[in-house]
This record gives sequence, C-alpha cells and structure tokens, in this order.
Amino acid sequence: MKRNLLLLLVLVVLGALVWWLSTERGTGTLTGALTDFAVQDTSKVSRIFIAEHNGKSVDLVRTDQGWRVNGAFGVKKHHLDLLLKTFLRAEVRSPVPKSAEANVLKAMSATAKRVEIYEGGNEPSKIWLVGHATQEHVGTYMLLEVPGKGRSDTPYIMGMSGFTGHLTSRFHADLDEWRNSEIFSYPDLDAITSITVEHPTDPATGFTIEYRGGNELMLKDNSSKPVDMDSLAVKDFLLQFKKLHYEYIDRAASRNTRDSVLTSTPHTTITISDRSGGARSIKLWMLKPAAEGVDEAGTPLHYDVNRMHGLVADTVLVVVQRHLFDRVTLPLSDLRRD
Repeated sequence: MKRNLLLLLVLVVLGALVWWLSTERGTGTLTGALTDFAVQDTSKVSRIFIAEHNGKSVDLVRTDQGWRVNGAFGVKKHHLDLLLKTFLRAEVRSPVPKSAEANVLKAMSATAKRVEIYEGGNEPSKIWLVGHATQEHVGTYMLLEVPGKGRSDTPYIMGMSGFTGHLTSRFHADLDEWRNSEIFSYPDLDAITSITVEHPTDPATGFTIEYRGGNELMLKDNSSKPVDMDSLAVKDFLLQFKKLHYEYIDRAASRNTRDSVLTSTPHTTITISDRSGGARSIKLWMLKPAAEGVDEAGTPLHYDVNRMHGLVADTVLVVVQRHLFDRVTLPLSDLRRD
C-alpha cells in the first residue's frame, strides 16, 4: 500500500513537472526575449544594415542632414518609412510547425537576409534574419538574434499588424533603389537665386530667371538682356522645381550607348544656383523611340514621347519622364509677354 502511494506521488510530481516545463516552454516560445522582434520606438533607430547572400549590402545611417545610404547618398523617404513601420508593427503570427522546421531552416541558411537594427550604440540592439514567404504568401519566416542573449533556434512566421502579405521584399540591398532619386528639390523656392536653361542646338531659345524671393523675378535672354515676361508663366515654371525626380538609373545601357549619349550635344541643360552658394544641374538628351510610330498628325516619331536620358552629378546616366521635364525645357518664347 505504501509502495503504491509512493509510486502515485512520484507520478503526480513528474506529471506536474512535465506540465510546468511545457507551459514555460510555450510561454518562452511566443513571448520570450527572442521573439520580441518589434522596435517600440523607431525614432531611436540610428542605423540599419542589410546584407544579402549575394554579397550586396547597404548601410543606412541617420545623420543631422537626414538618412544617408552607404555614407554617400540621401535615402528615399518612402522606402525608409516602410522599413521603420515594419520594425514597429512586426508581430509573431505563429511558430513554425516542428515538422517543417528543418526545411525552413535549410532554406533560410541559403537565402535569409541579415538586418541589423541599431538604436544609438555601436552594437545592434536586434538582428533579424529574414527568410522567404510562406506558401500562402501571407507570412514571412524569420529568426531573431539579440546580442548578449543569442539567437533563437526556432523560426517564426512573422506578419505586420494591419497588413496581409509577406515582408521579404522590403529588406533589400539594391543601392539604386535606396538612393534618393531627386534631381531638384526646393520646397522653399526662396532658396533659389537663379535658373538657367540652355538649348545648345538653338542657343537663342535659352534664358535665365533671376529670383530674389517673393515676386522679385527677372527674365533674361541668353545674352543676359532683360526680357518682358509673362509673370504667371514664369512663376509656374519656378514651381516645377519644388520636386523633380528621375525615374531610374539606366544600368542597362551598354557602354557604347552611354558613350554615344555623353559625347553628343545635349538637348537641354538646366542649372540652378541657390542662396547657400551651391548649384545643381542636369543635362538632357532625347531618346530614340522604342518602336516605330507616328504622332497625332501622322508624322513619323523621331524621339521617345515618354522619356529622356539625363546626366546627374556629372556621372550618373538616368531616365526621366517627359511629362515632368517637358515643363522645364521650355524655349524663351513660352515665357515672354505677348
């Protein structure tokens, strides 16, 4: 009898121990430190380093002049805001089923992206290992590493509150995609002192607008002589420079194409001088049409009606949209008073 009671007591104790361990493991799996992916205050994020298995990486750093990528270029605000929003709203949807863990980890070992999140220190506060999407494309496999605590050995299916889909594509190391595409950005037009538009193949159509703020505008021809101007047309022209971006960097252009463009005469050159003593400029060339066609009058097209080539920072060949840049490549006659 005593032996049976002792055996029963041992079984009860063991059962309680197993229950306690399973409960603790369950709690640790879903709410432990290594599942705390989210960043509670993204205003403290000072640096984001993203590395891919192909060797590409980008280093995004918050500076007094704004975010910079790889220490050289401004960052696209939309891309950065999307990343910070993801850090803030990331949530564990579920652990990966035990039966699938091995396959998920194997795939992640070959493709996962390393995302280091810094919050002011020299060491990352969190490291996300971002894997591929789930089969239904409504979740993303991730692992969390916390320096000083280690790395989770269990992958989780992650999502973001208020969003259905996968998150993998947000974490990329394509420098051209991160780089700010602005050419001219003057939200405060009073920062501008002058804008010069040159048409090298027809110099007489070039002009300069001098601006002293407010309504103090002066239009001059290519020989610097004042010209009676259409004030509304000139002000509308000036407004176009609040924000002008290129569409993409033309990495697909062959070396021969690039050399051919850069050694030919530009269609238009635009230069803006500002009150800080700086200057920005772009050279623009017409593109050949992608395919044969005619305009509305039935005349064969000689140029692409949608896009032009541009050269920014004297080195970067870009493609710009004509519906934006046709507004700033006007001839002098469009700004004169009738």
